[in-house]
Amino acid sequence: MIEPNIFASPILHLFMLLMTIGGIFTVIGFMVRAEIIISPIKGFVVGALVHDETYTENNTKITEYTLQCLLGVISINVIWERQDG
Repeated sequence: MIEPNIFASPILHLFMLLMTIGGIFTVIGFMVRAEIIISPIKGFVVGALVHDETYTENNTKITEYTLQCLLGVISINVIWERQDG
């Protein structure tokens, strides 16, 4: 009888890739002193997101950065701001 090789599964490779991305996002969060939020998700989501948004508040230019990695039912969010001028 031939047993299935779980290490050949593309799902496992995707999960390992997202675990690596989540780890890198967490290290970046510690380096920039960001807020790191790890939370459960109602549902099942897989993916990663990188976003930045610039806005002006009280004549100060603020850029907000967001890194998000979704691993099934766990979400890793890294959020920080940088002020320019």
